[in-house]
Amino acid sequence: MPLARLLVVLGLCCAISGTARADDAWAFQASWDNHAHTFGGLGQLGLHSSEAREFYGLIQLGLWSTRSRVFVGLVQCGIYNEALHFAGLVQLGAFNLSRDSFGGLMQLGAINHSHRELWAAAQIGLYNRVDADFIGVFQIGLLNWAGSRDLLGPSQIGVINLVQGDIYAVLGQIGAYNSVKTKFWGPFQIGLFNHASRFTGLAQVGAFNYVDDEILGAQIGPVNMARSVTGVQIGLFNYARTLRGVQLGLVNMSRNGGLPFMVLGNIGL
Repeated sequence: MPLARLLVVLGLCCAISGTARADDAWAFQASWDNHAHTFGGLGQLGLHSSEAREFYGLIQLGLWSTRSRVFVGLVQCGIYNEALHFAGLVQLGAFNLSRDSFGGLMQLGAINHSHRELWAAAQIGLYNRVDADFIGVFQIGLLNWAGSRDLLGPSQIGVINLVQGDIYAVLGQIGAYNSVKTKFWGPFQIGLFNHASRFTGLAQVGAFNYVDDEILGAQIGPVNMARSVTGVQIGLFNYARTLRGVQLGLVNMSRNGGLPFMVLGNIGL
């Protein structure tokens, strides 16, 4: 091998096995660990990690981790990805974290977590969590959790779907266990157990449907219970403290509106 070629190969091996540090880095940064105050260019490629206080490029790749205070690009990819402010296409990895704001297509990984606002089409993973507002389309996973702020648009599809605030959904919640601590606005809750403090929509459909306060819509399943029903309950056992509508089932109970106890059907005005 010519001496010049050998020196080039050895130089590349040293760059890959070492650490690249720079206040400002441009075009391309590749090493074992990449560190830059500001990066602008094609991307950072780290066999272990890539970090930048401000990243402006196509891809930030670290086979173990990537971190940026400000990420503006297409893809942040590693086993662990973290950004304070993310504006791009996707966070892709086992664990994806946005600490302040996320704006992009999706978080895709085993665990996806946004501490504050998330503007995205979807979170897709085993465990998806948004602590504040989620404006988008879907949370899809085994466990989907949304915090005390609003979900504007997103529907949850999973085994367990939990919302601590309000949900305004294009589809609703579909899972084994669905729960909304405050207000549900959307077409459906479909699952084995459906719960909401207040429900406004087409229907709760499940084995056990429960609304703490008022439902405007229908409950369909073997057991349906609500404090106030404006609509219809269809099941084996239907209970409403106040009924403004129709109960159809084997056992129907209502304290106000309709009769206290009826079989087959009950009507409250």
